[in-house]
Amino acid sequence: MLSPSRGLPYARQNRATDLLTRFVCEDMRPINVIYGSGFQAFVHELEPRFKIPCYRTMNGKITKLYDTTKGGIREMLRGEKLALTTDGWSSLATESYVTVTAHFIDEDWEMRNVVLDTSELQTAHTAVNVSTCIDSILRDYHVERESVLAITTDNATNYVNAVERYLGITDIPCMAHTINLAARKGLAERSVATTVSRLKAAAQHFKHSPTDSYLLESKQKLLGLKPVQLINDCPTHWNSTYDMICRAADQQAAVAAVIMEKKLSRLELSSVEWTLMEKVKDVLKPFKVATQALSTENYPTASAVLLLQYVLLTQLNPSTNDPAALKEMKTMISTDLKARYGPDKDAFFLLNTASYLDPRFHRLVHLEQESRQAVRDKVQRELAELSEETGGEEGQEENATATEPQQCKEKNALSAMGDLFGDVYCQNSAGVRPNEDVLQREMMAYDSEPPPPSDSNPLSWWKERSLKYPHLAQLARG
Repeated sequence: MLSPSRGLPYARQNRATDLLTRFVCEDMRPINVIYGSGFQAFVHELEPRFKIPCYRTMNGKITKLYDTTKGGIREMLRGEKLALTTDGWSSLATESYVTVTAHFIDEDWEMRNVVLDTSELQTAHTAVNVSTCIDSILRDYHVERESVLAITTDNATNYVNAVERYLGITDIPCMAHTINLAARKGLAERSVATTVSRLKAAAQHFKHSPTDSYLLESKQKLLGLKPVQLINDCPTHWNSTYDMICRAADQQAAVAAVIMEKKLSRLELSSVEWTLMEKVKDVLKPFKVATQALSTENYPTASAVLLLQYVLLTQLNPSTNDPAALKEMKTMISTDLKARYGPDKDAFFLLNTASYLDPRFHRLVHLEQESRQAVRDKVQRELAELSEETGGEEGQEENATATEPQQCKEKNALSAMGDLFGDVYCQNSAGVRPNEDVLQREMMAYDSEPPPPSDSNPLSWWKERSLKYPHLAQLARG
């Protein structure tokens, strides 16, 4: 039996303290968690000789780990082309912060995502102040503005101006936030909003009435339905409204039984309103799937932005069977979506270039032929510039092997991409005229590649073919 009278050897005590420090930092725990009686009893049971470090020691260890990690990130970002995301938010204590995250593809074709800083902004969130804050973070990590390809923001005017006007960097509107704004526009249609508000009232009623909640559960069991609560939506998240409508539709019979028995006519929906909600649900489903497709950190999603817009707008085409309210809802959504990524925006060519460099979407069938060629011409110019800088790398394509791309680890996001696009991007498109120039031959070969499935990981595809298309691969990495 071990005696706690003698402490651990210095090396082991120090190693354990370092791991304890990582526990506090990586799991984002307050330092005082290690001084709780329960935690100390747990540690004592595992190793009675381990001495819990004092607060001063832990504070020093955390500071040292922070400095070491920050230095490692600086080195990691050196020479990389970066994309950034930034957003402002407030804590529960009403403190305002700006967070900046860097994204890049490493030499192993893995997506890397690093939070650079969450910096408190004590002044007003004006474009000037936000840009100063972002610039300060970049300088702290020795990142030159020229190495930043674009910054994604949430469409807020102050952040857009901070990025474009004051930092001189291309702003990319966040597609997930754009979907949220567009869907909210559609849900504001008068008849739709009135019916949704009644569903919301029903969800609130059952949440605050235990008696009726128990009655609903009994009706669900009687009807063979899963006993679940109704969902109430969050005003700032449209997908919660979609979930609320879906849950209410699934539980329609049980809810109607309770409403009838308890004479809650103010919560009752007419058959016309239920029909409208079913159609609204069908309209919103692709937007829900699109949001899931964007919810990944394992591969870039910029290449899918304009394609998602194209597919969503296509699915918003009015039908002769649509009631007036639904037609108006579709019009409101499509109008808002079209305004976000117009050809007059700086982001338009950058996003289309990303689409071309994504093997799943490189045929650009969402564009007219003239626009497709403009994108290819832009890529060819960038390849020529890149070739001049690197001195060219001809002949490497013969060393490559062409194997099937690996499936992405994040199946949900990629499956959602497959559900949305299907084989729409496997259509034929016009090729580039033959030319003996190595760059054009490389582009010709790439253009003739059959697009891999839209639910495959484009980074895996490039990893396996980076020698076959050395110039394009370098451009694709940034």
